[in-house]
Amino acid sequence: MRLGEDPFSSDVRSNLIKIRQVENKLHVLTRESSTKEFKENFTWGSIGLYARTMAAFANARGGYIFFGVTDNPRIAVGLSDRAKSDFDNLDQAKLTEGLNRIFSPEVHWKLGLIELPLGCTVGAIYTFEADDKPIIARTGYQQQNAKLSEGDIPYRYNSRSERIKFPELKRLLEDAKLREQRAMMRHMEALIRAGAANAAILDFSANALQGPSGQRVMIDENLIDRISFIKEGQFDEVAGAPALKLVGELQPATSITLGTERIVRSALSSDDVLNDFLERGNVGNPEQYIRQTVTGTTGFLPVQYYRALAQMSHEDLLSFVSEIATRSPAKKKLIERLTTGDDMKAPPPSISSQHSSTVERRAYYEQLVSGQIEKVQFSTPANAQYFLDAVKSLDDAEIAEIVDELLKLMKRTFIESYSSNAKVADALRRAACRVDSAMYGSM
Repeated sequence: MRLGEDPFSSDVRSNLIKIRQVENKLHVLTRESSTKEFKENFTWGSIGLYARTMAAFANARGGYIFFGVTDNPRIAVGLSDRAKSDFDNLDQAKLTEGLNRIFSPEVHWKLGLIELPLGCTVGAIYTFEADDKPIIARTGYQQQNAKLSEGDIPYRYNSRSERIKFPELKRLLEDAKLREQRAMMRHMEALIRAGAANAAILDFSANALQGPSGQRVMIDENLIDRISFIKEGQFDEVAGAPALKLVGELQPATSITLGTERIVRSALSSDDVLNDFLERGNVGNPEQYIRQTVTGTTGFLPVQYYRALAQMSHEDLLSFVSEIATRSPAKKKLIERLTTGDDMKAPPPSISSQHSSTVERRAYYEQLVSGQIEKVQFSTPANAQYFLDAVKSLDDAEIAEIVDELLKLMKRTFIESYSSNAKVADALRRAACRVDSAMYGSM
């Protein structure tokens, strides 16, 4: 979920905590995960621990800290009167100031209260995934069991917040390079559109804009002090951009390589589009993946992941797809999906049906929603198909909670059955579209 979206909207709120009421107790079926953590109560004395967890969420995919749920067994008891009062009266400015004192860049978050049956009220803090990663501890900090050293980068691993490990740090740094490279390319494109004859350089030493033919526009010293410029080495279309000197040959975006695990394919197939999504590959040419989705043989391939990599809005994607000249029916199907907001979600398998295939789909579905994904097994192509059908019945929050393990299982079906079984291939493509929509959809 990105900044500006509501993590406590009515649609999201209904799926945040799954419970089963047994007599007068609310048993929580939702498990702690890479996006959720439970605390029995809220206390100011543990604010440092919460801050570390919030930074870990910001460096990963964002996430919720819930207050009012006991551990082992997980029972929703709600906030005590004192804790609820503390939570209601939380000085948000004070917490933000504290976060900014410990971490940089800024951590964005939002408070919410969730009403459950039996008059139970659970508090929650949602931390948004950071756009500018990594979030780093700028100073040492120690409070109870919340110990941080200067330079620490917290990261969320399944149900634990820990110091980041090398593979995840490497990925964060490569993503940051990618964002900067894309921003640079946008600035270069703006320069090309304007034309060299219309471009100018701001010379701070002379307080002047210098044109390509020697023409100069003088700027008053009082005015230049009021102009806001971006920090050196950062790129932001809103805040401005530093002057750049291009040395060497300008390469097209599709040939840029950042890091040894960067994927740049010269001849894409629909199978590449699907496989690289399942691996969440760090592709260097996401626009070409979208183009292959439009011109391929099927209208059911993930596209939102590549839209996000290309930093396109939903409207940009629809315009890009519409302008591709092709006779492939995949284009018509994709435009239909994008226009209608089709998220490929299917209803849960019927409980009342005793048909063998429905019973098997239901069994997979219940394993997935109850946090037992580690127990999922499939030994035949038919098993794999039923598992993939069950994936389409998960809602967005359920997918987000288990997405890493889910994609690994889906990749197994790709390796074992995709090329040899048409039913599995079709089910996998549709399930991938469902996960793609849940994790990266922009509507």
